[in-house]
Amino acid sequence: MQGLFCPGCKSLLAPGSNRCMRCGMSADGLVASNQSSLFGIPERRESEPTVVQSENLEAPYMPYEPRGCQLDIIHDIRSFLDDGRHVVIESGTGTGKTIVSLAASLQHAKSTGKKIVYVVRTITQTDAVMKELRAISKIKKVSGVALTGRNKSCPLFRGTSGFEQIPSNVLSMMCEDRRNKSIKGQAGGCRYYDRLKTEIDNIERYCRENVPSSDDLDRFCEKLGVCPYEAKKMLLRKVDVIAAPYIQILNPDIRESLMANMDLSGDPRGLMIIVDEAHNFLDAARSSETFVIDRQMVDNAIDECPTYRDPTVWEEVRLDTFLNFFKVCIRAAANEKLGFNEHDCVFDEDFIEERMMTKFGMSRSDLESAVERALDLGEARTERLIESGDNRTSYVEDLALKMKAWFSSGSDRFVRSIKTDKDGEFLSATCIEPSEISRFLNTVPGTLHMSGTLKPLDQYARVLGLGNNPKFRSYPSPFPSENKLVVYAKNVTTKYDAMRDDPDMQNRIERMIVDICDSVRRNTLVMFTSYNNMRAMRPYLERHIDRPKYWEESGNQRRTADSLARFKQGRDGVFFSVLGGSVAEGIDFPGDELCVTIIVGIPFPPPSKELKAMSDRYDERYGSGKGWLYTSQVPAIRKINQATGRLIRTEEDRGVAVILDHRASRFAKDIGAVPTDDPIVDVIRFFGKKSS
Repeated sequence: MQGLFCPGCKSLLAPGSNRCMRCGMSADGLVASNQSSLFGIPERRESEPTVVQSENLEAPYMPYEPRGCQLDIIHDIRSFLDDGRHVVIESGTGTGKTIVSLAASLQHAKSTGKKIVYVVRTITQTDAVMKELRAISKIKKVSGVALTGRNKSCPLFRGTSGFEQIPSNVLSMMCEDRRNKSIKGQAGGCRYYDRLKTEIDNIERYCRENVPSSDDLDRFCEKLGVCPYEAKKMLLRKVDVIAAPYIQILNPDIRESLMANMDLSGDPRGLMIIVDEAHNFLDAARSSETFVIDRQMVDNAIDECPTYRDPTVWEEVRLDTFLNFFKVCIRAAANEKLGFNEHDCVFDEDFIEERMMTKFGMSRSDLESAVERALDLGEARTERLIESGDNRTSYVEDLALKMKAWFSSGSDRFVRSIKTDKDGEFLSATCIEPSEISRFLNTVPGTLHMSGTLKPLDQYARVLGLGNNPKFRSYPSPFPSENKLVVYAKNVTTKYDAMRDDPDMQNRIERMIVDICDSVRRNTLVMFTSYNNMRAMRPYLERHIDRPKYWEESGNQRRTADSLARFKQGRDGVFFSVLGGSVAEGIDFPGDELCVTIIVGIPFPPPSKELKAMSDRYDERYGSGKGWLYTSQVPAIRKINQATGRLIRTEEDRGVAVILDHRASRFAKDIGAVPTDDPIVDVIRFFGKKSS
């Protein structure tokens, strides 16, 4: 099943939802994604390492000749894991994070009998894990499986009308019903499950001999007439490494199923977890506990109420009365809390709960019982809907789950707000510290979190809630430092106040972009802090840059994909994009596919009352100044480093990044930047001469 990524905050939209759970953006602004890298373009292309001819005694699971500090990384990871510690590392481009983490973790896991779960941001990224496992298997016997959800690996319902829109929990119920019928030998079972017993040995043999990618294993299973999803479940208890998207451990229900299929139910001591792109994992963990309740969700549930035979939720209170007053409370919050022309306000009290308890004469426990009753009614209707062939979750169940979450979110881990947009008012609960995953990770004796852009490492560990005195390490890239130059202009900024007070500021920035593009005729990536800024400068840049120009189109992946492909094929183009988006982080440009990156502004998140509340909470918890650091400066630094990191992906790559904003001076050391009076001259000097 396809997911959706919000173009506003880049978080993953839950299957079947019509609004971003993190920022509240409605569905008409959301962009479809196959949960893989942008448009299926491979995310990593590094120079091929040298394969070893014999086992390295210092790192027996390292299949390549070590380079740079790789042996140090392997030794550090292994020793910390042996001590049962959480390990948080930042390692630069070229250190081979995937292979060194596997080499170290396998050595630890093999000696302790643990299974490794290697979690990644996207399904496609599991391919890199399986590739390295194949390399390791040539020198040491190892096995692995890349795990995907039913929505990608279910052959039975794939042809069902509306398959892409079936919620994952509903698909699970549908599959369970078919599987149970097969087990009992009843009619209406699953033919793909029926063949599993007779073919599982062939599938296991294929996996051990080939260490296949997820897609390759799916194809092999389907040729045998077997369900790939069920086959993978059976293989989990037999393999050394499971590669899977974040959701497999972030979602408690999915994680419980995963543990059960590994024969580790209730016993995380037999587990070892590797978290790749950890900076994204923290955001994903917070997003997994963040949610919204919008008008459409409430209206749908109210409209469904007449279908219930006994709709009482508490004493004489009927379901429709209960939900209608909940809607009234949301509207009252908007009317009372939002001033003229205001679109968001943070709750400091239990506004909704207090109104509802007063209205119905309920205690807090009575209110919670009423929501539980509504949830029971909704779940029963969901079962009836599936039985009738209407493969969806009941609207009452959807709303009741969110109401239950809202009534339990009044803690300092959440910032709760009332917001409005063109679709009306809605409630938003933004998680600032993801306790659910923290509790689980702290039961696992050894986890590894790694990224190329993770500093400050202690901030990551604090917000994620890693206990037991985690160990931090940073390792530099082995690539020559002279191959990359990052400079920032001292006389321009995109800060709102400065641009408002200096009408010529925008034009100066536009002229700088044009002059840099004219100075060297090499592939150039221009990245803005927002689509609005890009749109504002586009007319001038279109007129004055005499080179092939390509643009990221908000909400139109197909056109962006076509433009990106043509840009990468040429060597004289300029691609215009937005920081924090898929191009900035998800795509590699090896060799001369990218030589110059221009960053227009500093990607601080836009100010809001919600952001201010989050900052205040961090100040209270971690000390004065930490709020700004954690909510604004650190995310900006990571986005800049991700963008400049696109330049150097192999030992031969050379590139220069120019930041058009003097505010980069605040954290120049963190982004490896130096000031410049004339970025055009610096670019020309870096490449030796003006390109013709």
